[in-house]
Amino acid sequence: MTRLKYTFGAIIAGGLALGAGTAFAGEVTWWTPNFNEARARGLVEEFQKQNPDIKVKLEITTADGLPQRILTTLQSGAAPDLIDVAHGWINGYAQNKLLTQVDDVLTDRADYVSAGLDYGTLNGSLWAIPYRVESHAIIFNKQHFRDAGLDPENPPKTWTELTKAAQALTKNGRYGFAITGGGEVGNTIFRSLPFVWMKGGDMISADQKTATINQPAAVEAVKFYTDMFTQLKVSPASTLENDGTANRRLFIAGTVSMYQSGQFDVTSIKKENPQIEVGAMAIPHPEGAKTASIIGGWSLVIPAHAKNPTDAKTLLKFLAEAKNQAALTDTFPARNSGMNAERFQDPLLNPFKDMLAYGRALPANRNWVQISQAYFDGIQRILLGDEDVQEAMDGAAEEIQALLDQKQ
Repeated sequence: MTRLKYTFGAIIAGGLALGAGTAFAGEVTWWTPNFNEARARGLVEEFQKQNPDIKVKLEITTADGLPQRILTTLQSGAAPDLIDVAHGWINGYAQNKLLTQVDDVLTDRADYVSAGLDYGTLNGSLWAIPYRVESHAIIFNKQHFRDAGLDPENPPKTWTELTKAAQALTKNGRYGFAITGGGEVGNTIFRSLPFVWMKGGDMISADQKTATINQPAAVEAVKFYTDMFTQLKVSPASTLENDGTANRRLFIAGTVSMYQSGQFDVTSIKKENPQIEVGAMAIPHPEGAKTASIIGGWSLVIPAHAKNPTDAKTLLKFLAEAKNQAALTDTFPARNSGMNAERFQDPLLNPFKDMLAYGRALPANRNWVQISQAYFDGIQRILLGDEDVQEAMDGAAEEIQALLDQKQ
């Protein structure tokens, strides 16, 4: 789960690689990512059987430069009719009046994972329909647990238990619990910010006027996270360079016993090293507190300048059906009833599924990219040993406050 950087500004010169703006009455152009292609084509075939008067023109997108490509087409006035977007991009598009309101498409609001809807909500209106949600859990090697005298059927539930297990697992060239400290900024945000939330802290205040990452609860949580590397030495020596992919590779190689990630890693682990007996657990929490996670995933939006918004809403309603969300997503559907599909019944997925109930959306602030970068830079200063946790978070808070004080 990542956040890709983009800015709202002038339209990029030059043509788009994907066709847009050619739809007419009875035709809907839908941009969907390449990882969805096979599933999307199957759903289009079913939709057209049910709606023979509507033709769906499917255009396949790729991740490279996708946020900017979508932004450009939204600004151009020649947009497709329906687009898949990552949750974190929606608010910026909506703030710039580039999307069509879709409150009339939503049914069974209570059936949705609430954080998925939060990403698409601005000023009380809904600008996107989530179809895919995902959350992190802790992936662990069951045999490593047995080797360390730990019970893999009773994994850690609290921070204290997690720390003790990580220390017991760290031996003979193995590391007990890998954290991230490098790579794309979102890797560390998704893995560390939930620990701050568990302690009752946050990066910024709810009204988005005050930087709060240097307050005691947040500092305590950041220390817990970074101590895995700086004090306890249970995270690999390469932590400063490691992102989520690097940690997965170390886990596959047997060098790491536990790490935090999404269910999307499970298939890769089983394929690349079927010898590993994979376990998963909810992210441990402080004593007397609840766990937390960040909800990631994808939504569908209708551009403000869509040529055929009426038929686009017909397609969107079809794709929003629980069974169709279950068919389209490669993680979890945004509707809880979609979880009943057979493909989600693997017991190994249950901890990831359970974490959805504790998931939150990231703050919808126009300077979030810079805010998260300031926090990430502070984490790196701690891991490098340049500053202690309080100093690093004081510095991050100063940078974040300057961003919050900017005039809208």
